[in-house]
Amino acid sequence: MKFLEKVAENKHIIIYNAGELSNVTDELVAAVKWPKEVELLAFCFKPFPTKGGYVRHNLKSDYVIRHLYGGKTSSLKPLGKAMKNSPIIARAPKNAAEALKVTIDTLGRDTSSKYNKSGPAYHRERKRYYDMIKKGEVKSVLIFKNERNVGIASLIDVPKIGGGKASTFTWSWFDKRLPKSEYEDVRYKATKWVLDNSQPFMASVNFDYNKESQKADSCLGLKPYRINFARKK
Repeated sequence: MKFLEKVAENKHIIIYNAGELSNVTDELVAAVKWPKEVELLAFCFKPFPTKGGYVRHNLKSDYVIRHLYGGKTSSLKPLGKAMKNSPIIARAPKNAAEALKVTIDTLGRDTSSKYNKSGPAYHRERKRYYDMIKKGEVKSVLIFKNERNVGIASLIDVPKIGGGKASTFTWSWFDKRLPKSEYEDVRYKATKWVLDNSQPFMASVNFDYNKESQKADSCLGLKPYRINFARKK
């Protein structure tokens, strides 16, 4: 595919081929066609292993930046470590209402500073995501200890650009108040479920500022292959 060849376009996103992440510059972002009514501008590039587990770049902070990591599901490994005689239980949501409640309780409790950093395009995306949960279009596993929710992981199945089947690892949360062995068991149960239930290709999107999530995806075996830009206003 040629440099700056359009990969895909819809009402939410326009994607160009950049070849390498190093080709994505502030000047390039300013120069390419990005209609005001389209929320996201993206550039895909050759996947690469991250240094230190997260994407490093010299781009300005004029936009909300998110990194898309991806990889073949068969090549990925779960996080954490299984615990013998564990009190941790993993199960499917009883219904869409339970899945929505746990998602909002964990995903929806942003601090004001984090909310502002996320940008309006993400807030609209999150509302659409809640609607998908209500419609049963999101797969989730809920994790409990003594009937108290201590974790969640979720997926949606999507068409893979270029053909094939893919899943997006949309959300995860693990209760850090747990003892370390139980916390690692929660991570193991959740991410093993994700890999067992994903399509042949899996992707995950992380905010540029969220180095912890980027490092977790790198540990899973995912590699960055696309960068997304959204306007801050």
